Amino acid sequence: MPGKKSSSSSTNGKNASKSGLPKKESSKKIQQSKHVSTKIKTKIHDQRKTKSDTKYFGAKKLPRTIAAVPIESCSSASSVRTKSPTRCVSQLQISVTNSRHARLPTIKCGPKESKSNSTCSSKASSSRRTTQSSSSRTTSSSTSSAGSGDAKKKKKKKPNLLLAIRPSNVESEKTRFMARHYQYDPRFVYLNPPAEDVLERFNKPSNKLLDQAIKIMHIALKKYGTYENFEAHTGGPQISRREFTQMFKEYIAMEGLENKVVLNLGDDILSRAIMTRSKGKPCLNVRVSTLREKWAPGMLRHELGTHVLRSANNKHQPWNNTKGRERHNLRHLNPTEEGLANLHSVLYRDDPSLWRAALLYYTAYKASLMSFSDLFHDLEKFVSDPEIRWQYCARVKRGLVDTSEPGCFSKDQVYLTGVFEILRYRHRIDFHSLVRMGKIAYQDIERLKPQAALDAKVVKIPFFMVDLQDYKARLHYIMTKNGITDVDLVRLYPDADWDDMWWTPGF
Repeated sequence: MPGKKSSSSSTNGKNASKSGLPKKESSKKIQQSKHVSTKIKTKIHDQRKTKSDTKYFGAKKLPRTIAAVPIESCSSASSVRTKSPTRCVSQLQISVTNSRHARLPTIKCGPKESKSNSTCSSKASSSRRTTQSSSSRTTSSSTSSAGSGDAKKKKKKKPNLLLAIRPSNVESEKTRFMARHYQYDPRFVYLNPPAEDVLERFNKPSNKLLDQAIKIMHIALKKYGTYENFEAHTGGPQISRREFTQMFKEYIAMEGLENKVVLNLGDDILSRAIMTRSKGKPCLNVRVSTLREKWAPGMLRHELGTHVLRSANNKHQPWNNTKGRERHNLRHLNPTEEGLANLHSVLYRDDPSLWRAALLYYTAYKASLMSFSDLFHDLEKFVSDPEIRWQYCARVKRGLVDTSEPGCFSKDQVYLTGVFEILRYRHRIDFHSLVRMGKIAYQDIERLKPQAALDAKVVKIPFFMVDLQDYKARLHYIMTKNGITDVDLVRLYPDADWDDMWWTPGF
């Protein structure tokens, strides 16, 4: 009977199909069932994703015993999936964010435009389409002309200073220098040399921390005997391009930087590592010959966990451009930026020696008084390897054409200067805000906080800074290992200096 079929269809889908329900109604039921199933799966996936994203960056702190394990002990990304209680801090604090990048809108030529070229039966519609086509061409031409104008403006941008002062003949001059038994002063050539007034700003080194720099190097020499022994012990064995590339991939996953940073490995880079831009993305340039197993993680914390993250956070701040910085009266980001990055380089090392920052400080000051060859021989009391001495001398003499004259590129002094300033005021600095607020100096933190974007979902902190108690304990450990005391820091940076720097606009 018809009534029975209707009742059966409302209570049981299978019986309904058997009892002669129309085929269309049956397919609708199946589609509805699939739609509900898809919704449930999507909901479960979102719940899992939320749980994964908040697992390591929640309010719950890590156990102290786990937080003390160095990052360098982490060797494999596969161990991240394990649930062993002995996982290292780098693994426990991983937050892999599979961010979905919104694509830029594109103008598509759809069917409507193609129809305008076809033969139409109506003259009116044909004329309308012709008008639309001509107007679209006018719009596209104006857009392209505007785009070309923007391209011209981009071309006029000043080149990166560190790239501009890189000699184009550094390898040939190195060969000549070595062949003449270190009794030759190189003459460097530059393809796009910067203006003299720009170089003049970096030709006035300080000797304020010279005694501290020498003390740090003597501590390391007393322990290891030579720089080569120091390098072998603290740096570990050299690693290949493939091994470092794998480290790089693991690290950007830890910081949620997938597809946001480019890696360039080369043999002709003066610095061990330097950040530039490539096709609109930050590019990490690394000299392959200096890659060592224990130093590589510190390099990634320095370049990506500090420079790249602070730069990304800066985009969300009202001072994210030159006009914004002027309007908010910001101080220069250095020496804060490089000081923070250098502390992060040695943060998890067993022996967090600041030898490199100290040697760069010393070399920059001495270069202002010596020729290239004299400086090379002077460094022998700290470093015997001619290759390493060449690297340090070429680094501080870049920007000069005739290196027989005294002169230096003193920017390398910001590393040790920044380290000492941050250690001096480590109990006052809000480190989370210092990173989240972008490219600012530590003196500007409290003054700018009311205008800053500080939402943890928008602006991030590196994984190694989540546990502030452990982070500050490591800063104190760095001081201890390098013979730096609070007495020294107060003498070098009296408390009045902080007050003056804090409150004086435009410092």
